[in-house]
Amino acid sequence: MAGRGGDTDADGARFADVLRHLRGLASSCEPPIGVGSFDVLYASDAEIVVWYAPLREHQQPGEVTIPAGRLAAAWRALLYGETLDEAALEAHGGGPALGRWLLALLAQLPGVRVCPEPLALDWSPPAAVPLVPVAVPAVAAPAPAPPPPRRRRARAARPR
Repeated sequence: MAGRGGDTDADGARFADVLRHLRGLASSCEPPIGVGSFDVLYASDAEIVVWYAPLREHQQPGEVTIPAGRLAAAWRALLYGETLDEAALEAHGGGPALGRWLLALLAQLPGVRVCPEPLALDWSPPAAVPLVPVAVPAVAAPAPAPPPPRRRRARAARPR
């Protein structure tokens, strides 16, 4: 499954869906581990910027920038069936801090599951909603339209 060269366009389309989903998050998100919350300020092909609101006193709220390329690489690994453990997240993020942000963002996506012990992410396509057959009652053919009313000829006026 991994390494299919022709899938890069499809992967790009799927990552565009990831960015669209992140842009559409309407409320604050909580990371699956740690404390605090974050709001996605924007998500572009270059970067995802979030506003982090910590709960701990010694931490300051502020913007955090996550390179989109790092998120895309981690997402692609999930798409190809890899389970991302803490070491893999750190590798994709280039360190522990960005690895945690990748975890926080990926956990917001449909189909992503977080396993807390040991920490890991995996993905499977969300279950499609099955189409339920709907019984359509049989309807008799409509009655033909009545013929148009006949018009009577106007009588000529008789001379008086």
